[in-house]
Amino acid sequence: MTAILAIVLVYFLTVGFSGEKKTNADSQLIVLMYHHIDPKTSDATITPEQFKSHLQALHDNGYNVVSMDKVLSFSRIKKNLPKKSVLITFDDGYESFYKYAYPLLKEYNMVATNFIVVDSTDHPSPQAIPHLTWDEMREMKQNGMSFYSHTYDQHKLAEVDQGGTKKPMLAYHLYVKDRSSAETNEEYKNRIKTDLSLAEKRLQEELGEQPHLLAFPYGAYNQTVIDISKELGIEKTFATTEGLNNLDDYVYHRVNAGSPYISANALMAKLKKLQETL
Repeated sequence: MTAILAIVLVYFLTVGFSGEKKTNADSQLIVLMYHHIDPKTSDATITPEQFKSHLQALHDNGYNVVSMDKVLSFSRIKKNLPKKSVLITFDDGYESFYKYAYPLLKEYNMVATNFIVVDSTDHPSPQAIPHLTWDEMREMKQNGMSFYSHTYDQHKLAEVDQGGTKKPMLAYHLYVKDRSSAETNEEYKNRIKTDLSLAEKRLQEELGEQPHLLAFPYGAYNQTVIDISKELGIEKTFATTEGLNNLDDYVYHRVNAGSPYISANALMAKLKKLQETL
């Protein structure tokens, strides 16, 4: 009887009385999300000094900044990452990543991933915030940085109904004014598949063979986007909802760190609180 009780006790300590397996916060991956770095801040823009303070805080608090390659390789072999592992990501492919983030990351011996809007590099607009060039990405890739898809040209809000309502075009059927109706399911699927395929094609052409990954513009996606992504061999996807990640997840949560209101101390408090929820 004593042995049986001991087995039962071990089970409940591991699984919990709810019957659901407990999650070890130390085995979880934290993914940070940034966008733009500039001396002049905005809602999604932080200063170089603030970004440096974040990197210093990660270092001082014992976080392990890991590469995307390491995340993927550990995921494939079902192996846990080191405790307090953090993956740093940027969205949109702004040139400020090269100008400000890259030197600081090298200074701290850290790496990061940037999800680029591929068309913004292929066809830069003089009216837009400058985006990374392929040459800049190739240089940074030699030093551990990595670059993946934020779609080819779906990072836009577009009209989805007759009233002019605008929503993220990756996740919604667009309104076709010429015929006063929305895209058919087939038209929608073809648009998404064509765009994601072109993004992957251009990334491989310019940066060489590499994993296929996708960050959803505005964090918006649906089951069709997931299905097409898997069909195209996209290994992992990245949203904007906050949370911790198991390595075998297909959609990764990310913690917004790229706001001027998030100091280094606030970021550390946010990460600690997130881990304590498990």
